[in-house]
Amino acid sequence: MDVSKAAGIDNLSGKFLKDGAVVLSKPIAEIGNLSIKYSVFPTDCQIAKLRPLFKKGSTTLPKNYRPISLLPLISKIFEKVIHDQTQMFLNENKIIYEFQSGFRKNFSTDSCLSYLNDKITSGFESGLHTGMILIDLQKAFDTIDHEILIKKMEFLGFSEKVILWFKSYLSKRTFKVNLNKTFSEPGKLLCGVP
Repeated sequence: MDVSKAAGIDNLSGKFLKDGAVVLSKPIAEIGNLSIKYSVFPTDCQIAKLRPLFKKGSTTLPKNYRPISLLPLISKIFEKVIHDQTQMFLNENKIIYEFQSGFRKNFSTDSCLSYLNDKITSGFESGLHTGMILIDLQKAFDTIDHEILIKKMEFLGFSEKVILWFKSYLSKRTFKVNLNKTFSEPGKLLCGVP
Protein backbone atom coordinates (compact mmCIF):
# COMPACT_ATOMS: atom_id res chain seq x y z
CA MET A 1 0.00 0.00 0.00
CA ASP A 2 1.23 3.45 -0.89
CA VAL A 3 1.42 5.20 2.48
CA SER A 4 1.42 8.60 0.78
CA LYS A 5 -2.16 8.11 -0.46
CA ALA A 6 -4.63 10.50 1.14
CA ALA A 7 -7.14 9.04 3.57
CA GLY A 8 -10.78 8.70 2.62
CA ILE A 9 -13.81 9.78 4.61
CA ASP A 10 -12.85 7.32 7.38
CA ASN A 11 -9.53 9.17 7.94
CA LEU A 12 -7.60 5.87 8.08
CA SER A 13 -4.22 6.72 6.57
CA GLY A 14 -2.03 4.37 4.60
CA LYS A 15 0.66 4.71 7.28
CA PHE A 16 -1.81 3.60 9.97
CA LEU A 17 -2.89 0.57 7.93
CA LYS A 18 0.67 -0.37 7.01
CA ASP A 19 2.06 0.07 10.53
CA GLY A 20 -0.87 -1.90 11.98
CA ALA A 21 -0.89 -4.60 9.30
CA VAL A 22 0.09 -7.38 11.73
CA VAL A 23 -3.04 -6.70 13.79
CA LEU A 24 -5.37 -5.38 11.05
CA SER A 25 -4.70 -7.80 8.19
CA LYS A 26 -6.76 -10.69 9.59
CA PRO A 27 -9.97 -8.69 10.28
CA ILE A 28 -9.66 -6.83 6.96
CA ALA A 29 -9.21 -10.14 5.13
CA GLU A 30 -12.26 -11.54 6.95
CA ILE A 31 -14.39 -8.55 5.91
CA GLY A 32 -13.14 -8.93 2.33
CA ASN A 33 -13.92 -12.65 2.28
CA LEU A 34 -17.42 -12.02 3.68
CA SER A 35 -17.95 -9.35 1.03
CA ILE A 36 -17.11 -11.87 -1.71
CA LYS A 37 -19.02 -14.75 -0.07
CA TYR A 38 -22.25 -12.77 0.29
CA SER A 39 -21.80 -10.55 -2.82
CA VAL A 40 -22.11 -7.37 -0.77
CA PHE A 41 -19.64 -4.51 -0.83
CA PRO A 42 -19.26 -2.77 2.58
CA THR A 43 -21.48 0.32 2.69
CA ASP A 44 -18.91 2.36 4.63
CA CYS A 45 -16.48 1.88 1.73
CA GLN A 46 -18.92 3.45 -0.75
CA ILE A 47 -18.62 7.04 0.46
CA ALA A 48 -16.10 9.18 -1.39
CA LYS A 49 -14.48 12.30 -0.02
CA LEU A 50 -14.46 14.67 -3.00
CA ARG A 51 -11.81 17.37 -3.04
CA PRO A 52 -11.66 20.04 -5.73
CA LEU A 53 -8.17 20.26 -7.24
CA PHE A 54 -7.29 23.53 -8.97
CA LYS A 55 -6.21 23.11 -12.62
CA LYS A 56 -5.60 26.56 -14.11
CA GLY A 57 -7.14 29.96 -14.73
CA SER A 58 -9.22 31.91 -12.28
CA THR A 59 -9.59 30.37 -8.83
CA THR A 60 -13.13 31.80 -8.63
CA LEU A 61 -14.53 29.68 -11.51
CA PRO A 62 -15.74 26.17 -10.61
CA LYS A 63 -14.89 24.89 -14.12
CA ASN A 64 -11.19 25.39 -13.30
CA TYR A 65 -11.28 22.66 -10.66
CA ARG A 66 -11.11 18.90 -11.12
CA PRO A 67 -12.78 16.67 -8.53
CA ILE A 68 -10.51 14.16 -6.83
CA SER A 69 -12.37 11.27 -5.28
CA LEU A 70 -10.73 9.86 -2.15
CA LEU A 71 -12.08 6.45 -1.22
CA PRO A 72 -11.40 4.64 2.04
CA LEU A 73 -8.05 2.86 1.66
CA ILE A 74 -9.54 -0.40 2.97
CA SER A 75 -11.85 -0.41 -0.06
CA LYS A 76 -8.76 -0.22 -2.27
CA ILE A 77 -7.54 -3.50 -0.73
CA PHE A 78 -10.85 -5.19 -1.62
CA GLU A 79 -10.81 -3.62 -5.08
CA LYS A 80 -7.30 -4.95 -5.75
CA VAL A 81 -8.36 -8.50 -4.89
CA ILE A 82 -11.43 -8.26 -7.14
CA HIS A 83 -9.38 -6.63 -9.90
CA ASP A 84 -6.87 -9.48 -9.87
CA GLN A 85 -9.62 -12.12 -9.94
CA THR A 86 -11.51 -10.30 -12.72
CA GLN A 87 -8.33 -9.91 -14.76
CA MET A 88 -7.61 -13.63 -14.36
CA PHE A 89 -11.14 -14.48 -15.59
CA LEU A 90 -10.76 -12.18 -18.61
CA ASN A 91 -7.33 -13.60 -19.48
CA GLU A 92 -8.25 -17.27 -19.00
CA ASN A 93 -11.36 -16.87 -21.16
CA LYS A 94 -9.48 -14.82 -23.79
CA ILE A 95 -12.03 -12.01 -23.55
CA ILE A 96 -9.58 -9.12 -23.84
CA TYR A 97 -8.16 -8.38 -27.28
CA GLU A 98 -4.59 -9.68 -27.31
CA PHE A 99 -3.13 -6.28 -28.20
CA GLN A 100 -5.18 -4.28 -25.68
CA SER A 101 -2.60 -2.07 -23.98
CA GLY A 102 -4.56 0.02 -21.49
CA PHE A 103 -5.03 -1.17 -17.92
CA ARG A 104 -3.10 -4.41 -18.37
CA LYS A 105 0.00 -5.62 -16.60
CA ASN A 106 3.14 -5.56 -18.81
CA PHE A 107 1.40 -3.34 -21.39
CA SER A 108 1.67 0.41 -21.82
CA THR A 109 1.38 3.22 -24.32
CA ASP A 110 4.83 2.10 -25.53
CA SER A 111 3.60 -1.41 -26.37
CA CYS A 112 0.57 0.11 -28.12
CA LEU A 113 2.73 2.50 -30.18
CA SER A 114 5.14 -0.31 -31.05
CA TYR A 115 2.25 -2.47 -32.32
CA LEU A 116 0.81 0.43 -34.34
CA ASN A 117 4.23 1.23 -35.80
CA ASP A 118 4.66 -2.41 -36.88
CA LYS A 119 1.18 -2.46 -38.51
CA ILE A 120 1.82 0.80 -40.40
CA THR A 121 5.32 -0.22 -41.51
CA SER A 122 4.06 -3.65 -42.60
CA GLY A 123 1.23 -2.09 -44.62
CA PHE A 124 3.58 0.46 -46.19
CA GLU A 125 6.11 -2.25 -47.16
CA SER A 126 3.31 -4.32 -48.72
CA GLY A 127 2.21 -1.35 -50.83
CA LEU A 128 -1.08 -0.96 -48.97
CA HIS A 129 -2.75 2.29 -48.07
CA THR A 130 -2.56 2.35 -44.29
CA GLY A 131 -4.26 4.77 -41.98
CA MET A 132 -5.97 4.97 -38.67
CA ILE A 133 -8.75 6.77 -36.91
CA LEU A 134 -8.02 8.04 -33.43
CA ILE A 135 -10.73 8.85 -30.91
CA ASP A 136 -10.12 10.48 -27.55
CA LEU A 137 -13.04 9.92 -25.21
CA GLN A 138 -12.91 12.63 -22.58
CA LYS A 139 -13.95 11.58 -19.12
CA ALA A 140 -14.73 8.06 -20.34
CA PHE A 141 -14.58 6.51 -16.87
CA ASP A 142 -16.76 9.28 -15.43
CA THR A 143 -19.60 8.47 -17.83
CA ILE A 144 -19.78 4.67 -17.69
CA ASP A 145 -23.39 3.60 -17.30
CA HIS A 146 -23.66 0.99 -14.54
CA GLU A 147 -26.58 -0.89 -16.13
CA ILE A 148 -24.74 -1.24 -19.45
CA LEU A 149 -21.60 -2.42 -17.63
CA ILE A 150 -23.58 -5.10 -15.77
CA LYS A 151 -25.27 -6.25 -19.01
CA LYS A 152 -21.85 -6.57 -20.66
CA MET A 153 -20.60 -8.64 -17.72
CA GLU A 154 -23.63 -10.94 -18.09
CA PHE A 155 -22.93 -11.27 -21.83
CA LEU A 156 -19.26 -12.08 -21.13
CA GLY A 157 -20.21 -14.96 -18.83
CA PHE A 158 -19.50 -13.62 -15.36
CA SER A 159 -21.32 -15.67 -12.72
CA GLU A 160 -24.50 -14.41 -11.07
CA LYS A 161 -22.66 -14.16 -7.74
CA VAL A 162 -19.92 -11.97 -9.24
CA ILE A 163 -22.48 -9.76 -10.96
CA LEU A 164 -24.34 -9.34 -7.67
CA TRP A 165 -21.08 -8.24 -6.02
CA PHE A 166 -20.44 -5.66 -8.76
CA LYS A 167 -24.03 -4.40 -8.51
CA SER A 168 -23.50 -3.93 -4.77
CA TYR A 169 -20.13 -2.27 -5.41
CA LEU A 170 -21.61 0.22 -7.88
CA SER A 171 -24.94 0.94 -6.21
CA LYS A 172 -25.68 3.39 -3.41
CA ARG A 173 -22.42 5.27 -4.05
CA THR A 174 -22.30 8.68 -2.43
CA PHE A 175 -19.83 11.52 -2.07
CA LYS A 176 -19.28 14.47 0.23
CA VAL A 177 -17.41 17.52 -1.03
CA ASN A 178 -14.63 18.47 1.38
CA LEU A 179 -13.20 21.99 1.64
CA ASN A 180 -10.82 22.57 4.52
CA LYS A 181 -12.59 20.83 7.42
CA THR A 182 -16.12 21.31 6.09
CA PHE A 183 -18.20 18.64 4.33
CA SER A 184 -21.23 19.03 2.11
CA GLU A 185 -24.38 16.97 2.41
CA PRO A 186 -24.06 13.59 0.63
CA GLY A 187 -24.67 13.46 -3.11
CA LYS A 188 -25.46 10.36 -5.19
CA LEU A 189 -23.12 8.91 -7.82
CA LEU A 190 -25.17 7.29 -10.55
CA CYS A 191 -22.53 6.64 -13.21
CA GLY A 192 -18.79 6.35 -13.58
CA VAL A 193 -16.37 3.89 -12.08
CA PRO A 194 -15.16 4.52 -8.51
